[in-house]
Amino acid sequence: MDKRIENHIIQQYYDNQSLYRSLKHDITDIIENIITKNNIKISNFAIRIKTEDALRRKICLKHKYKDVNDITDIVACRIITLFESDIDVIYKLIKQNFDIVEYNDKRKKNYDDRIDFGYNSLHLLVKYNEARLNMIEYSDYRHIVFEIQIRTILQHSWAEVEHGLGYKSQYEIPKDIRRRLTRLSATLEILDEEFVNIRDDIEEYNRGIDHIEKVLKTDLNYNSLMTYYHDSPIMSELTQIICEQFNVSIKEEPYIISELRVVKRFHNLGYMYVHELDEFIIENRDNIVNFAQSKLRFLEKNKYFNPYDIFVWVSLIMLLNQGVDDPENIISNEMFSIPSKNEVDKGIN
Repeated sequence: MDKRIENHIIQQYYDNQSLYRSLKHDITDIIENIITKNNIKISNFAIRIKTEDALRRKICLKHKYKDVNDITDIVACRIITLFESDIDVIYKLIKQNFDIVEYNDKRKKNYDDRIDFGYNSLHLLVKYNEARLNMIEYSDYRHIVFEIQIRTILQHSWAEVEHGLGYKSQYEIPKDIRRRLTRLSATLEILDEEFVNIRDDIEEYNRGIDHIEKVLKTDLNYNSLMTYYHDSPIMSELTQIICEQFNVSIKEEPYIISELRVVKRFHNLGYMYVHELDEFIIENRDNIVNFAQSKLRFLEKNKYFNPYDIFVWVSLIMLLNQGVDDPENIISNEMFSIPSKNEVDKGIN
């Protein structure tokens, strides 16, 4: 490599630092908006600007670069998805928003006869499309190509472990070890596929419990509990009574169901199906309202009320009715002090 060319490229690299930082910011903004607006759940999104040392190594190894714009990964980002099927979904969205310069699918499933070490991902070279370049804030990016890698969290883990093993190619690995890695590679591919199948089955399950009659026949789990809350007449009635009686507004925070392991509490108390929970709530309607009074009496007017708290209160009333302590401290005393049964029965004025 001609040292003059190397130094020329490095000088261009430093001259463009402000441009690269702006590009990094704008790519982040566009891709995060794409992912958020399309309700795609990902594990991680990261973007970096290549370091000088890494750039010098690439220039020296490749012996082909004459200009900094010849190097297509000075700015590069990686999107790590939860599900393998989302890789293609994200690719289509990127294609709608950028021009694809190069498409290289290096996922293992496309290679039946070998392991593709370290690059089990969809590898794209991308640039801003003409529509964006016509906008003044993006016009300086016309000659810049950048890199996007899209892979699942399992594919990423595989690549990280491969990197840790120290092999750059499958041909460097002893035959017996290569066989074992091939088996592991196939297993991870099966896991990726099965996670997609499970996600699809959950969505199908949720579509199948879209009426309260079906919900009541369903086993008690997080999804059926959420559907029961939205479709149940008694839950709607309780929420309305509490809002009107205590002058509070609704602020739904369903995370409390998982955080306080409410479904597990119901199971431990012997309530395995939604219809069993529904019967208990109907029978204890007045107790639940009284319990709400004991919880909400200290709230200032016009404060918010999380309606999912009703399930927490129901679980506590179940405990009181059965005379059972809370051995696992699923619900902390700091957050929810339990009134006596007399207080629940009579209410607190």
